[in-house]
Amino acid sequence: MEVKTIVDELREKGRVCVTEGSGKPVELIVPENFQDGDDPQAIFLLVDMFQIRALAGQFSEIALDIIEFATKPTIYTSWASDLLKNGPVYEGKVKFSILKKGLWNNLIFSFSRPLVVQRGKEEEAIGKVSEKFPIFQQEVKKLFLSAEGDVKIGE
Repeated sequence: MEVKTIVDELREKGRVCVTEGSGKPVELIVPENFQDGDDPQAIFLLVDMFQIRALAGQFSEIALDIIEFATKPTIYTSWASDLLKNGPVYEGKVKFSILKKGLWNNLIFSFSRPLVVQRGKEEEAIGKVSEKFPIFQQEVKKLFLSAEGDVKIGE
């Protein structure tokens, strides 16, 4: 399935479900289309460090360095920004990941705005992509980052 087809579907319907390379359904959602019935622990997908400011509160320089120099797929959790109006916030926290390469990076970059991702339903998938979705794999790292520079592994 082509990136353009997925982006067009997102622009038209506000969400799309595709089957990723390991056979798992992945649902991508435009934040404004995130609903109460969606997973409150869904994850924002970003392609650029500057996009973090719209989601999370203040960050220490050390936290930004950790994000910038990460080489493996990582899910970050931080306190949500008061400015964040649409999308998943759970217990005052927001989860996000920066996808730096591959098809998934190209998809979010082509959409030109952050997206939300959650596990999808097989019957809703409109197609398949060959690349595995990096943050739904077992080797993904999880970190909590605070404004004071605290870093907690595995949260």
